Amino acid sequence: MIRLYDYILSAEGYKARLLMSMLGVSYQPVKVDVHPGRMHREPEFLAINPLGTLPVLEDGDFRLHDAQAILCFLAARYDVSRRWLPVEPEAFSRVMMWLGFAGREMAPLLRLRMADIQAAPVSGRSVVEAECRRALGVLEDHVYEGELYGRRWLVGEHPTVADVAAFPGVALMADCGLALEDYPALWRWAHAFKRLPGFIVMPGVLPPRLADALAA
Repeated sequence: MIRLYDYILSAEGYKARLLMSMLGVSYQPVKVDVHPGRMHREPEFLAINPLGTLPVLEDGDFRLHDAQAILCFLAARYDVSRRWLPVEPEAFSRVMMWLGFAGREMAPLLRLRMADIQAAPVSGRSVVEAECRRALGVLEDHVYEGELYGRRWLVGEHPTVADVAAFPGVALMADCGLALEDYPALWRWAHAFKRLPGFIVMPGVLPPRLADALAA
């Protein structure tokens, strides 16, 4: 049985929950009270992951942290179609590029969101917001360019772990005061993502029908 150490408001944990749902993989959730409990800083959890970060996945005796690495592991082990993590060198490399983007350039967006949820001060907020908008602008341009050439997803004609990694930051941007409506290509991409089989919601991410009704 897979165990996922997670926090319900964690966008990084949501990535793992999303892919396991889309792959039909069962798992046992292990709730970690980040706020206000700070269980991720307790010795018991630090013995599991010394970095004190979530999510952490255990599959038998194998343990892994870092959401992007977890997505790759799940796709490599449980996706028999080999579509979520393609093996063709060029497609694989592009997926890795966008996974890095999601884990690096989109990180300020997720940090700002979590700070706002916890009502925590953000040092240099204007700089952080500029970083968020820069990352979203790059993603918006890439998705829009793909639309012009008939590419629906970040890499190729099928969604990959790159789309899963980027989706939470886009879908949850309103939590830190940014509007998805300002990024029309990302708006269309996010709504298409919500219609994938196995899609699940989390606090702050509306189901597709309700999102459509509010946008009408």
